[in-house]
Amino acid sequence: MAGKIPVTVVSGFLGSGKTTLLNRLLIQARNADDAQAHDRTVVLINELGAVSLDHERFLQLDDHIVLLESGCICCAVRGDLVNALRQLFLDALHRKIPPFSALLIETTGIADPAPVMYTLQYERFLADRYTYAGCITVVDGEHGVEQLRRHPEALRQVALADVLAISKSGMALQEKMPVLRQELQQLNPAAPVFLTQELPGLNALLSMTAAQSWDRPPCGKTSMWTGQAMVNQASAHTGVGVLMMKWAQPWVRSKSMRALSELLNGMGAGLLRLKGRIHFQGEAHASAVHAVHQHLYPIEAIAEPKSGVFGVDSDQAAPVGGHERPDINSSDSVLLLIYRDLEEARLLQRVQDLFPGGERVLSPDGNFIQ
Repeated sequence: MAGKIPVTVVSGFLGSGKTTLLNRLLIQARNADDAQAHDRTVVLINELGAVSLDHERFLQLDDHIVLLESGCICCAVRGDLVNALRQLFLDALHRKIPPFSALLIETTGIADPAPVMYTLQYERFLADRYTYAGCITVVDGEHGVEQLRRHPEALRQVALADVLAISKSGMALQEKMPVLRQELQQLNPAAPVFLTQELPGLNALLSMTAAQSWDRPPCGKTSMWTGQAMVNQASAHTGVGVLMMKWAQPWVRSKSMRALSELLNGMGAGLLRLKGRIHFQGEAHASAVHAVHQHLYPIEAIAEPKSGVFGVDSDQAAPVGGHERPDINSSDSVLLLIYRDLEEARLLQRVQDLFPGGERVLSPDGNFIQ
């Protein structure tokens, strides 16, 4: 198990279809022909019986771990997550279970990935061996809109997602899908949205999620949402809004770090997520910045080639979705802030005070480019 093991969280509200998605991915892994799909993946779940084992042969390694024919390992969490991850690593090291190259964690219906992110970053044993690789949030196609408007937990799960998957789309009324997609794009414009039946295979999905996550940009390139008509309006139903800003001039690192801390502390729990790419004075590469629940994670350099902020060539000027992209250059610093129940004018003013020279990014439509 050379290098750190990527950990992907599968989140979603109660009854959204997380386990159904996991079963689908496990079946696809078994049937896949490409060699990469046979990399062993550990699936950490709350209850072993929740994953259907009827679709393939399996080997019972012990009373809470089974090895599937596809090479995936299913493990039921016993006790806290730290001990579970520690024991999995040691079991593989001592050859009690086969070595694994990736790990999926299914959260409970009311949990969000923030505690997993924090644990992997600051628990010393885990931080040396695992790395957070993003979150897939499953959203109920039939009841998702109502859940987002009634349950703060569902909102946080969507806001912290790197990939969004709509389940039960066949059951959903036709008129509900556009409304749900609009809600999701408004809550988290940086996350691509798929129907669960459209999702790629296991390894492709994990790679996509890691590319979208804050600490593993694909091939050194960042991906960023290009704008949305409702980005500057807080939803009347959820109270959630999105603010996107850009700066042409590089930042002074020491001053900017203090300003980021001031912004997070000043906005409190209302600032759900901050994500972006920053150019610091005197540094050759841009840096990825990410904060969740008032906690700023370590800022890491991005080895970025000569391409645009969206992961495509800067001179590729073709409009996307019928609209031109906002004027964001590869040399610009960009911040995207997702907030809830905050006065937008106050947030905007605070950002402008702490980070002078910024310009608000506006776009007539929502476009996402990988």
